[in-house]
Amino acid sequence: MKKTSPWFFLLFPFAIPAMIVLDYFGYRIIASVLLAALVVTFAVYARSVAGRFLSLRGEMTSLARALDAGAGSIRHYPYHHTLSGTVSGHRLHFSLLGHDERSLCQLFLECPVSRALFVEAGADPSGLPAGAGELLSLPGFKSLQALPRKVPFFKRILSGLAGSGGPGLVLRKQVDDPFSPPSLKRDVEMLIRLSESIGGGPGGKET
Repeated sequence: MKKTSPWFFLLFPFAIPAMIVLDYFGYRIIASVLLAALVVTFAVYARSVAGRFLSLRGEMTSLARALDAGAGSIRHYPYHHTLSGTVSGHRLHFSLLGHDERSLCQLFLECPVSRALFVEAGADPSGLPAGAGELLSLPGFKSLQALPRKVPFFKRILSGLAGSGGPGLVLRKQVDDPFSPPSLKRDVEMLIRLSESIGGGPGGKET
């Protein structure tokens, strides 16, 4: 909810003592008006938060149906929202790292990985494993990471990594429409091909 940031929370450390002082000196009506204003503002914000969460949940439910994510589940965390399911025999976690459509989105494909890899936008594709170079050209590409080992729990929480924590492949992008089924299907297929080229699939071998 970046557009409805709870800036008014900063007023509470000042507003509450002010109401107490006003009430103490007999300005009870002014104190009551200030309290009412804070309550109404908080209620409006809470309603916008609830509406946004319901909207995100609806988007993810539609996405799960479009991707045919078997046994899919949706979870909401303080800083990210995650859809988990099985796509083409692979466990997949799609996360929105934020609260609006323009937030960073993440695809985590659980699969065996033979070696660590981290590539950011603008990197030279030469020397990368087969299949990694094409991911760099995706619209909104931010980073690609290969996790050969399980990520510790607390590090996983801080980084917004859903699921088991590895091993697997993590793709991060920032696009206008993170819930586009065609785009996500394409991204998943590219990650699966990459997993096979770095030892993550049948007949796969390290590049």
